[in-house]
Amino acid sequence: MDEAHYSRVEELRDQHDKVRAELFSAIRDAFPETHGQSAKRGVLAEVARRARWSREYIAQIRDGKVTE
Repeated sequence: MDEAHYSRVEELRDQHDKVRAELFSAIRDAFPETHGQSAKRGVLAEVARRARWSREYIAQIRDGKVTE
């Protein structure tokens, strides 16, 4: 029985890592400056609101200071 629990933890951790990487990618992709465009007011606040993380944390993700 223990092995089944350990395997489940490992499986869910792998899924978490994949989803987290996708989320970080989507966050970086949401910013116009990522695509060579001018920065746009309100994007940081909106991404932070929808991700339910602080603006500071989202800015760190955007700037590559926090990685998957």
